[in-house]
Amino acid sequence: MGSRHGNVERQLERLDRSSGLLLTLRSRHTARLTSAGSRMLAAGHRFFRQVDLAVRTQIFGRGSEAVSSPRILAISSTEPLLEDVIEDAAATLGVLLSVSHEAPHQVLRHLAGYRVDAGHTWTLEAPGDTLDRPVRECRVLDDPLWVTLPRDHPMAARETVSLADLLEESWVSESGPASEVVVARVFGSTGLPVPARLQVTSASVARGILRRGDAIGFGSPACPAVLSPSLVRRSVLERPHRSSTLLVDPTVVPRPLAEQLAALLTRHCLNRFADQYPDLLRDRWWAEWYRERRERLSSDPVPSRCSEAGSVAAGPAENGTLDVEDLRLLRAVAEHGSINRAATVLSISQSALTRRIHRLELRLGARLLLRSSRGTDLTSPARQFLRQLTKFEAEFHDAEAACGSVSHARPESRWDAYGSARHAQGSGRAS
Repeated sequence: MGSRHGNVERQLERLDRSSGLLLTLRSRHTARLTSAGSRMLAAGHRFFRQVDLAVRTQIFGRGSEAVSSPRILAISSTEPLLEDVIEDAAATLGVLLSVSHEAPHQVLRHLAGYRVDAGHTWTLEAPGDTLDRPVRECRVLDDPLWVTLPRDHPMAARETVSLADLLEESWVSESGPASEVVVARVFGSTGLPVPARLQVTSASVARGILRRGDAIGFGSPACPAVLSPSLVRRSVLERPHRSSTLLVDPTVVPRPLAEQLAALLTRHCLNRFADQYPDLLRDRWWAEWYRERRERLSSDPVPSRCSEAGSVAAGPAENGTLDVEDLRLLRAVAEHGSINRAATVLSISQSALTRRIHRLELRLGARLLLRSSRGTDLTSPARQFLRQLTKFEAEFHDAEAACGSVSHARPESRWDAYGSARHAQGSGRAS
């Protein structure tokens, strides 16, 4: 950063004191973020992306998709095996995916807590309705369910089975994003009672139980495979479905990139379905379903690279870095109605404030103030931008407050001793 070690150290200490949190653990030559520091950094990245988007949309009027595509996209997914999607995204979209494998409810929790930029999960209802933050939903697949049975099961000889005939069986099920039990929800939607012998567990344990033949359960094209010579898959007469969806933060992921990622995930699910479940493709219903999804996927035009699909010509703001302090000065001018009054309140000279505002206008390449004999007022786009900025600041402070509840990972002894001493030293100076 072109700064001295001591200057960086003092800035980090001031940040710890101002936030009331221990954000970094530092020794003489090394440093690392705490859990709270990692979340604060993510909140900061989101804040500046929002500011950048607001500049482009409110100041330049480029529309809600003016945000540029991120180079690295953090995504949480219920799918543990996404290597081909990661490689395709890097090769065709120019985006690196940092993927974490989570249970469905954890995917939504991480997305709601701003820990990731996108979430790939399945749900029985609209997933965005359960979140307190704005997200964009891109449907990956309508996810029909089949039944996995032991090969020696009495129903295994049938091509299609009915849920009513399986009511007395031992079932295993995982929970969905809203803690809904899949088997219970499917039986309830058809008017049948919930099976009395129903074990609810995690997805990985459920797959193990199915593989051993201790219970029966549902599978789908969007689920990891449960492959064993002792198992068979059969269509369900009632045709139960669930949805596989990609949820993205619209201030980080532009719509074209989100749609292309959803298409990659759809192609991944369909390829796996054809490779691992050829027995189901002999069923007329499943063969027709697969053909329709393939045709729909091939008919959607997908540009070869994200930059061609989603980028909008960069505004002058991209050539420089916005200083939050300049935005604070702009807000003071808006509140007090003139350069002179704002300068007095801010305890700086009128000429210095004028130069700062003029520098901000040059950096943005747009006019922000209207000056007249009656005073100074903001242009309409600048006023809209400041209203957006107030909202973004509130979200950032909410995220900062949430960081205080993060439990710190237990550091090694040398970090622990040094971090505690640093924190105590900073608290003493602050008091």
